Amino acid sequence: MITRAQLAVIVSSLVFLVGLVMVVAGAVLGTNPRLADTGSTVDFATLPLVILAIVRHQQYISKEKAEAFRREGYRLGLEHASRGLLTPPPVTDGGPRTPDPDLATVHRLYAVPGHDDGLAAYQQAQ
Repeated sequence: MITRAQLAVIVSSLVFLVGLVMVVAGAVLGTNPRLADTGSTVDFATLPLVILAIVRHQQYISKEKAEAFRREGYRLGLEHASRGLLTPPPVTDGGPRTPDPDLATVHRLYAVPGHDDGLAAYQQAQ
């Protein structure tokens, strides 16, 4: 079954090729210069449509592909879980470089420069 994206690629490409044939015929025959002009106008008018149709067709994902991606992601998740890659990080023994869990690691930025009651509380905690 032909999809809408495939049909758009086919139609826009055919119109572009018709314009190209008109340009070549007008240049080779030389008896009708308006034929080449019309062909180049058709080509320049359909070139953005050809590009858009091809890009949209390349980015199209069918339902079968989406289901295959989902199944593969699920399989990889199960594999990672079975290998122990999804376990939480180990609890440290509280060595000298271990951060204190009671202190925030992200410092608060204040919009008002004179407002430093949170800063004083933070400095007292250290």
